[in-house]
Amino acid sequence: MKALLLIFLSCFPFVNANTINEKPIASKIEKVTVYLEGATVHRTGTINLTSGEHTLLFKNLSPDIDEKSIQISGLSGASILSLNFHLNSLEKKEVSEEYQALEQTIATLKLNQTIKISELEGIKEELVLLRNNQRINSDATDLVLEKVREMAIYYRERISEIRTQTYQLGLEIEEFNKRIDDHRSELLRLNDAKSENRGEIVLKLSVKKAQNLRLNVKYNISDAGWFPIYDIRAKNISSPIEMTYKANVYQQSGVDWKGVSIVLSTGDPNTNNIKPTLPTKYLNFTNASYVAPSAVPSQIYKYNPTIRTVSGTVVDDAGLPISGVNVIVTGTSNGTQTDFAGSYTLQNITGRELSFSSLGFKSYAQPVYASTINVSMVTDASALSEVVVTGYSSRRKRSSENLSEMLAGKAAGVNITGSAGAANKVIIRGANSFSGHNNALYVIDGVPVSKAEMSFLGGNSDSFNDINLDPDNIESVDILKGLAATSIYGSAGGDGVILITTKNGQGMKLSSGNSKSVGITNTKFEIKETYNIDSNAEITVIEIDQFNLPAVYQHCVAPELNENVFLTATINNWEQFDLLQGEANVYFEEAYAGKTLIDPMATADSLNISLGIDPNIVVKRQRLNNFKSKSFLGSNRLVSNGFIIEVKNNKSTTVNLLIQDRIPISQNKEIKISEIETDNAEYSKDKGLLKWKLLLAPNEGVKKKFSYEVKYPKYKRINL
Repeated sequence: MKALLLIFLSCFPFVNANTINEKPIASKIEKVTVYLEGATVHRTGTINLTSGEHTLLFKNLSPDIDEKSIQISGLSGASILSLNFHLNSLEKKEVSEEYQALEQTIATLKLNQTIKISELEGIKEELVLLRNNQRINSDATDLVLEKVREMAIYYRERISEIRTQTYQLGLEIEEFNKRIDDHRSELLRLNDAKSENRGEIVLKLSVKKAQNLRLNVKYNISDAGWFPIYDIRAKNISSPIEMTYKANVYQQSGVDWKGVSIVLSTGDPNTNNIKPTLPTKYLNFTNASYVAPSAVPSQIYKYNPTIRTVSGTVVDDAGLPISGVNVIVTGTSNGTQTDFAGSYTLQNITGRELSFSSLGFKSYAQPVYASTINVSMVTDASALSEVVVTGYSSRRKRSSENLSEMLAGKAAGVNITGSAGAANKVIIRGANSFSGHNNALYVIDGVPVSKAEMSFLGGNSDSFNDINLDPDNIESVDILKGLAATSIYGSAGGDGVILITTKNGQGMKLSSGNSKSVGITNTKFEIKETYNIDSNAEITVIEIDQFNLPAVYQHCVAPELNENVFLTATINNWEQFDLLQGEANVYFEEAYAGKTLIDPMATADSLNISLGIDPNIVVKRQRLNNFKSKSFLGSNRLVSNGFIIEVKNNKSTTVNLLIQDRIPISQNKEIKISEIETDNAEYSKDKGLLKWKLLLAPNEGVKKKFSYEVKYPKYKRINL
């Protein structure tokens, strides 16, 4: 009997008891907050539960979920006993209707192609049969002449028809091949590499009483993001700049987003948010191979997945082109070298980053963020990397009494310690404290503020009144503690959570109908329309805002580096629009003028936009014939340098032209610069820069000259 029982049980696979008790909960993506890299997905699901313990299963999720980021809310008194995320390799992604339609079309095309191939094979067999029959009949001796003539005509006509049919069928089969390949390419575009695994969240709850729960689930995914792109239109040099601010959104999370609300955030949860600690630097002797460490560059450039070809120029720290620089797509063998002018072009880019390296220069890496990437390489290994300083606007500190009043009565067991005018500490009684400090977590407009950030913003990391917030800008303050805090914010909420919503966080309306909210560390654009964004290689373009920008137009040229004259627009007060670094399509006088780069981090008081090259202004820079003469003065060499810049305005209108050039600056006391002639240019002695601001009438030409002498030891060489 036992043997029979074992045989019976072996016929059925083992089923986990927890799996049997799991209650699948239907959920829908309601909103997605898309970061520059990554996204936060907001799901909702409703379920009726009796009192007791329940295991809920959220199925058909992205396999790309960061388990640490999962947050659950809407518990209504229910307690979380456990929360787990895993991949289910047996579950497959449901393909879209468009994908299914493409598969059906390909199947139909293949069927029709097979019919044509069979027809072609049939007439080829007929051709063989005709030729064999023709040979048999030619061997017969009893055929009359008339019969031979009839057979010859038949064979000739039929063979001609077969050849024509063969040619036409070959064309049709070739056309079927092309159409099948096109549909397969479209199928590949819609295909998702993450479709083979499905993510699942298993949530175990303890419910005190029967109730209907509307659960909100939030989690982060990495394979999504957005990058800005702009359309810049200038009708003429007397009109303002018309700018359209757009977002290119992409996602390959393995789950399609259908009818979701989109929030675009300028934040990046993948960036290292740990504040560096600066230790004491001790000097000691070292070897010749020692290289001083460099600073981590500011994270202003983000990967753009649409870029396939990148061109640019590589220069040194003096602005001169570097030839022979190796430019490689990081992690691949796809690379090239810069030419004598420092220019390069790299095609078929599939990676996320470019690496630049050359003997004598510090290696450099840059994300593939635009189709034009210009790089300045540093020659001195000990030189500091470029540091971008971002100004923080000062905010009036709120008083501890004001915050105390707002917190009063928000939740039982909230203590505020500290004397008047001193730093106050919020302690939420009943909250767990693993660190022993028992101090609340602050969340401002949905963004947790770390102690490092509090310290950076105000000083004492335990002091809530050191968070620089204007009390008039606070909309509401709420308290979370216990499981309500830890279920959403994990161990960081163990001491309780103070939720602060600012009036800016409530959003300001844009001209496009979207709304914008400005937080402590990022800006969010809430899009009024809902969108369908499938998990594939496509880009979805979302318009953020439109605005007019008063601009000052000017033609500029630096003929030592480039003799082309560029039309530029200078814009002030651009900070209010929260522009990010990105490419812009430029349209001038109703015609496409090319691309330019918007780089707000590279400007101070104004934003400069290049509108393209104006070929109707001609500039030539030549060395004066009687200069660069070399002579010797004792142990020194004396070199005289002189240049002439010729300008001609071939336009029918007057132009405002800025000419820039330079005179070298000595960095060594043995190198002397003297006899400087600038021809009335604005001259910066500290930087050696020359500027001529000219107002050129139609067909007017101007010449500008400048010269200088350099004295240095005759047995040494300099980079003149």
